[in-house]
Amino acid sequence: MSFITRARVAFATSALFLAVPVWAEDGIEIHDPYAIASPGGMSGAAFMTVHNHGGAPDRLLDVRSDAAAKVELHTHTENSDGVMTMVHVEEGFDLPTDGEILLDRGGNHIMFMGLSGDWADGKVLSVSLVFETAGEITVEVPVDSARITGDAMDMGAMEDGTTGHQHHAHATATLDQTGMSDTDAIVAVLKAAFDTPDNPLTVDPVVVDQDHALASWAQGGNGGRALLTKGDAGWEVVLCGGPDLRMPAFLTEHGVSAADRLSAAYNAAEEALGADKVALSSSFEGVVMMSGDMQSH
Repeated sequence: MSFITRARVAFATSALFLAVPVWAEDGIEIHDPYAIASPGGMSGAAFMTVHNHGGAPDRLLDVRSDAAAKVELHTHTENSDGVMTMVHVEEGFDLPTDGEILLDRGGNHIMFMGLSGDWADGKVLSVSLVFETAGEITVEVPVDSARITGDAMDMGAMEDGTTGHQHHAHATATLDQTGMSDTDAIVAVLKAAFDTPDNPLTVDPVVVDQDHALASWAQGGNGGRALLTKGDAGWEVVLCGGPDLRMPAFLTEHGVSAADRLSAAYNAAEEALGADKVALSSSFEGVVMMSGDMQSH
């Protein structure tokens, strides 16, 4: 379920792709760059660590790439209502002497909107980091969806930071949705990934608008929301989150063309189930980008 969690939201990951660091003459070093894309290629994100080994203080001002129509420096922020949203950081990020910029899921990151071509695993993106002092440094960033797959967990585990080594998610990409209604298929996809005998998942409401859908889920006293998209293989989960998924602007940013209409219909359906349901679904902190190919490792 940004591409993108708060610090306390964790995924169990598979073996890490350790990229060779990229050095600049002024001591800037980039470690472990990788990128992931949402199912359907609606958006993507890139992550890495930027070190400043003894150089003068600097600032990462901008990012450029032909891998998407729009590429921006983003972060997560909480508004006065306690809603977490992703925002463009126009002023960039400070890079102190002997310090670092951590671009990671749940915090500062590089956001891609309107992806160019298929972001298949192994594809290498050319990304230029623009610094105030060091100038432009080009980094080769591999697409590596394995960084968000691994041992599966229940929804509550995603929120409290624990990992679910007791069970594995089924690969939703292989779930046969033939003959199912959209609602039944969406429920089946979510349950195939997260439902377990000792911790069953309930899904309600489900609201569909063309090739996008929003669903509320509850499991073991935890709750949240899921954004799904329909592709050639059927429905698959794009994101899981909380308050963000009620917001048209957030949905638009993640490729939902009729975001206002879907948001209005979904919010009305959820509110019809009562204030407690809305509060439970809003209790999930952060946003988690999901892979449509969830395999156990």
